[in-house]
Amino acid sequence: MNVGCFRHPWCQRYITWQSGLPHTGQVLRHRHNLENLIAALICLTLGFAGVGYALHAQTGWLAASLLLVISWGLILAALRCFRLPNRHAAAHGELTGSARRDRWIGQILSAFQLLAPMSVYQRTHVSDPDRAHHRWRTLLSWGEPTFMELREMGFKPGAPRQENWRHLWRGLLFSPLFYGRCMQQALRDTLFSGTRSERCFSLMLWAALISCATLTGNLNVLVVAYIPPRLLFESAQVLRVLIEHTFLDPGTPNTPATYRRKTWALLLATPLPDLSAETNAWKRRWLLLSWMIAMISHLPARWFVSTGDTSNHPTHHIRPGASFANHERERMLLIQQGVGIPSHWGLITAIDAFFGQLEHQPETLFDPPSD
Repeated sequence: MNVGCFRHPWCQRYITWQSGLPHTGQVLRHRHNLENLIAALICLTLGFAGVGYALHAQTGWLAASLLLVISWGLILAALRCFRLPNRHAAAHGELTGSARRDRWIGQILSAFQLLAPMSVYQRTHVSDPDRAHHRWRTLLSWGEPTFMELREMGFKPGAPRQENWRHLWRGLLFSPLFYGRCMQQALRDTLFSGTRSERCFSLMLWAALISCATLTGNLNVLVVAYIPPRLLFESAQVLRVLIEHTFLDPGTPNTPATYRRKTWALLLATPLPDLSAETNAWKRRWLLLSWMIAMISHLPARWFVSTGDTSNHPTHHIRPGASFANHERERMLLIQQGVGIPSHWGLITAIDAFFGQLEHQPETLFDPPSD
């Protein structure tokens, strides 16, 4: 629990939300499962409204540009929250309490985000005995979604971590070819995978959106509001894949016990320096200001990468059925029960640790299994 972050009644809820780490003895407000979905819908609406105002209002280019950036940020945050926790919770049947309703909500979110339909996602994430993400025997093995995603991204097992860092920047995040491939795959997943009814639903949804935008003279708003955040969505997805799971050391047996060590928590915070050790008042103020700046620097990762319960992802794997909306409480319960939760402080630290673990893997890790 939180023994290294600042504790203050004015900002403790904010710190707990950003880090996912409750303070010892903190009373946590119970959240409803649909709170995040409602907040994401509000962000999406405000983002589209902001883009429309920026394009149609008679404002200066500087004000319009600033409004566009803010609106894109709201839309990107909404898209990321739609994927996780909401689409993820729907796949587990834990969003509304109704499996049928969850599947419909998940399918709407999948179609709008240009993601694989729910039948495909549920199978590969939960139910498939040979490659489901939530099977201890198959997590990070051939055919499992995270394993295949890492393989397709082109990271190299056995390579120095600096090489994989360079590939992350040059080959992915700042590569137009990467975004082109992602959008091609997104269209294939949306229009050519899943059941016939799911494909028809996705096609009708986008036909309706484009038709409404065209008839109301807002097609440019739809294009400008959706495409840039959807491209940035892929950057955030790459970073998220690198911070949730890791490979075991070579030779470590794959057991239910070691399965827990494949998932990390991400603490998007910076431990508070020991202010009591400083007698100089100005030095204490400077340390406190530096800590505040460091905390703010973690905020984009919380908004766009580690959304929902991602910061406490191990609770979701260690304790099946754990409340995704109240993941801080779930973490607290596990710690009180003596369950250790591997964690990293900050996005960069977590990615570097993953590349360090990948460096010790055999070069043939991503090779297809021999028959």
